[in-house]
Amino acid sequence: MSSTSDDPWELTRHLSPRGSVRVDAEGTNDYWLTHRVDDDAPSTPWAMNLASSDGRYRFVCFDLDAKNGNAAYDASRLSHWLDELNIPHLVCISGPAGGRHVWIAVDDAGVDAELVAAIAHLAAQLLPSLDVNPLVNPATGCVRPPYTPHRRGGRSEPQGDVAVLGHQVDVDQLLELRAFLVDAGASIAPAPISLVKGMANDGAGHPHLIGAKRDVSARIRELINAAPAEDTSRTLAAVLVGCARARWRFTDVQAIAEHSPALEHARSRPGAGGTRHPRPQHQADMTLAAEWSRAVYFAAQNPLDHDVDDPGFVDRASAVSRAVGACQALADTNPGRWGLDGASRAQRGAQGRPSHRAVLDAVCLYLVQAARSDVEVDTRRLSADTGYGREACRLALAALSTPDVEGDAESAWLVRVDEAQGIHGARFRLSERFSTETGEPKWAQAAMRPAPTAAPPAALRTWWMNTLSSHLQALAHDVFSAPGSLGRTAGRAHAQLPEEGSAELEQLQQMAGLTRPQLQRALRRLHRAGLALRTRTGWARPAPDARTAAAVELGVDGFLLERRQRYDFERYRWAWWSAECAWMRKRHKKRRGRRSPTGVALFAQNDRPDFPRYPRNSGGHPDHSTALELAVGVLAPPRLEATAA
Repeated sequence: MSSTSDDPWELTRHLSPRGSVRVDAEGTNDYWLTHRVDDDAPSTPWAMNLASSDGRYRFVCFDLDAKNGNAAYDASRLSHWLDELNIPHLVCISGPAGGRHVWIAVDDAGVDAELVAAIAHLAAQLLPSLDVNPLVNPATGCVRPPYTPHRRGGRSEPQGDVAVLGHQVDVDQLLELRAFLVDAGASIAPAPISLVKGMANDGAGHPHLIGAKRDVSARIRELINAAPAEDTSRTLAAVLVGCARARWRFTDVQAIAEHSPALEHARSRPGAGGTRHPRPQHQADMTLAAEWSRAVYFAAQNPLDHDVDDPGFVDRASAVSRAVGACQALADTNPGRWGLDGASRAQRGAQGRPSHRAVLDAVCLYLVQAARSDVEVDTRRLSADTGYGREACRLALAALSTPDVEGDAESAWLVRVDEAQGIHGARFRLSERFSTETGEPKWAQAAMRPAPTAAPPAALRTWWMNTLSSHLQALAHDVFSAPGSLGRTAGRAHAQLPEEGSAELEQLQQMAGLTRPQLQRALRRLHRAGLALRTRTGWARPAPDARTAAAVELGVDGFLLERRQRYDFERYRWAWWSAECAWMRKRHKKRRGRRSPTGVALFAQNDRPDFPRYPRNSGGHPDHSTALELAVGVLAPPRLEATAA
């Protein structure tokens, strides 16, 4: 590299790890257009991606913004530290506002995005003017190279020889930089946890499945590019689960979030007359991050056995699907069992409640999704999928696994296979009385929702997944679950309304298990809210987005999302405390090692690689309140965007 050349475009073409750069087309500092490096120089400012297309960083550039602090002072401090570590670097005055860019070139192997993100978050604690966005988003993170013009005049002026960018550093030197930042006073935040075996978290705290990224299936690829179905939330969930199973990261999903029709539910919310209104950017980011976390957790909990060579999958899926069909058939013929026949409060307490049926449906859905005879179940996941609180779900699980005949475990609806242990929930299976290996049970002919029993195993499994998920999604919505909403009774009536065609009152009354007056009152409320359509032949269900529009109208939109996030924080705290208890029970512990000036233990130096020390109060007792506050700080999704100074 020439030490005298100051042609910004030639330098960019030499440095760029990709075949294109990002261009500020409208002077708004929003670098969303791309420009090939083989073409002539752009007429407006441009920024260079720091990471190559494989997501590995080829440059680490600290973007010190004058509007956030004293950029010149922070740059001199950082430069001094890098000199101490013998890390070659280049400082540039980025433009007329006095910002600074500090460049480090990485060797051809590149460096993992998680390490760069960790360095960025540590450095931000010591350098107030640092903008971490380019260093935590390998998909779109970019910075203007040396000599590049600024939109307000001037250019990025190197304060040394640009030839220093030809001296590349390796991963070991960046690891030394990370350790140095910790020693200098930056504290290590609690490491994000892996809630399920096979899960991990990236540097920004977003979960993903462990393994090499691969192409999504043809079906998911078609969904990504095609217009979404009427229920945009279901399309979003299907695509995110497919991406999670393909071992995508959150940054990969973010890269398609702006243009993929399948992710419309994250970008906008429904309005009147079938229109959609854009969500504020921060809300769209939070929605996508929350739905991604749920999708990854679901994919980890329900692996597809046919992803690998598994000749027994078809037989297992068929057996589970038919057992679920037998269970659902018996449940449909006993509405009184679930308190759906107008029973008094005392009778419901003795027999069962609507929440018990919702939880049974959710467990059946998990079984057919996993195509396994037993599945792990936790109350917080049940809460998210049924709309009931975790305590109601816990009581429902206990009731469903209590035998009807004393001493006969198989007389219960569900049988507990394994107890909950640590961060893993208990495992349940259906009672053996629902097994169809010896022939169809006598009550199968009386099913109110007859499944295609003669269909191939794959079609039968798909039918039950669609039927149960559609029913639960209708129940688990803010408009029926939140305080001040339409209520559970209206939700049960709405869930039985057909998505295609219509149903008469007698049919709805039988399926919903409501008395005639209860059903009529519920339908009137649903009709006023736009959630039940009166036709010439009966009643029908409107488009799914109508539920969200009604929730917005009632002012209850977001209730279940907030509860899911709260449960995520509690789940994190429980996993942290479980790890602490496991560490305390160890007979031979490694020493805690050095502490940072803030008093936070450096967990890389002890034998608890996933967590730092659990917070303690002045008396040495566990401080669970502080642990929950730290969990909120770790799991709250940051806003990631393409930025350039």
